[in-house]
Amino acid sequence: MAEVVYNVGKDRVTANAIPNAATNLKAAIVITSKTGADNPELATMAAIDAVGTVAFHSERVTLTSVTKATDNTNDRINFDSGNITFAAAAGVSALALIIYDATTDTSDSTRIPISFHDTGFPQPMDGGLVVNVTDFLRAS
Repeated sequence: MAEVVYNVGKDRVTANAIPNAATNLKAAIVITSKTGADNPELATMAAIDAVGTVAFHSERVTLTSVTKATDNTNDRINFDSGNITFAAAAGVSALALIIYDATTDTSDSTRIPISFHDTGFPQPMDGGLVVNVTDFLRAS
């Protein structure tokens, strides 16, 4: 199990590039293999895709209802979104989920990874996949 914030993702957070109600965040599902995809030094989605046998499912989903809230009790900032729904894909197994910044959404070489999540995975996508989100990122 690994929940990782990529170094470039940390930079996006500290630069306030993920504002409250952000509309520039998307999610991608990792298929085939996730080995190495959680390396925090990877700086683009293309770099992640180039690791070993890592591959992405073709569907990319925009995050909705993104909120950024200060949590004074736990001394951190929480980033949350609505649940993420992917369409059915027969025979596909979701191994992990990556949230990325799609501000410059021309290709995976311009998409900046924010965080990697594999808790609760793998999951079959035969009947679709709903990822329940509770604070996809916590910065302290």
